Amino acid sequence: MCNFALSLGEICSRGLLSPILLPEKMITTESITELVEQYIEGSDIFLVEVAVKAGNVITVHVDRPEGISIDECVKISRLLNESLDRDVEDYSLEVSSPGLGGAFRVKQQYEKNLGRDIEVLYTDGMKVKGKLEMISDNGIILRVNGDNEEIGFEEIKTAKAIISFN
Repeated sequence: MCNFALSLGEICSRGLLSPILLPEKMITTESITELVEQYIEGSDIFLVEVAVKAGNVITVHVDRPEGISIDECVKISRLLNESLDRDVEDYSLEVSSPGLGGAFRVKQQYEKNLGRDIEVLYTDGMKVKGKLEMISDNGIILRVNGDNEEIGFEEIKTAKAIISFN
């Protein structure tokens, strides 16, 4: 039996593998989250979601109770670009608001939509629409057909604002 092992560096230095074929360094969701959270600490900006997909495609969604401005997204984008090295970590970056019709991912999105109509899909598949009346640490109170319905966060599969152009 032949036991022959070379490190990746040795393989490249001997000309057996082109450095172009080496896997690029992966940027982690945790590292991006940490950078954004440090930047927004003490402000009313909140982090909704960070996604890092194959090929270092980075998507960051941030918001504020009264809505996030393009200028604030640009500042966060610049911070991330200054913190990452494009020569070492080839990546693409998008910093934006989560959008109007997306599912709520954090408690602050419920708070932002207090008093508005939302749609809740329960984990069992049942769907209800109503006015978001109250938010607690454990769940929400939704006004459905004149009655208050208590819904625990663990019962909610998805919740999103109902967009009305009336």
